Amino acid sequence: KESLKVHDHVMRECLHNQGGYEVKTIGDAFMVAFASAVDAVDFSLNVQEKLVQSKWPQELLCLDHCAWQEDGPWCGLRVRIGIHCGEVEVQLNTLTGRYDYFGNTVNKAARMEG
Repeated sequence: KESLKVHDHVMRECLHNQGGYEVKTIGDAFMVAFASAVDAVDFSLNVQEKLVQSKWPQELLCLDHCAWQEDGPWCGLRVRIGIHCGEVEVQLNTLTGRYDYFGNTVNKAARMEG
């Protein structure tokens, strides 16, 4: 639970700093949008750097795949980020008051991440 808080904080801080829009979250997955592909790539690089620099709970760092590794740039949770650019359909969600994005571009980005 504490690890997810760290993850979410980093994601939202980088999103804000890069001028992105949080479309929605599903579990630990974020769907975000940017005005340009360059902004999306910058966001992705910043997220990876900030995650490595974050203070993670000790119980997470005890796991082999989350511990600091001398031979690699990892520490804490690892995330995959899919990026794709193109036309999307935008709809206002009347329940949340937030915009949602649909279409082939969104589907391709989701599959790149997975």
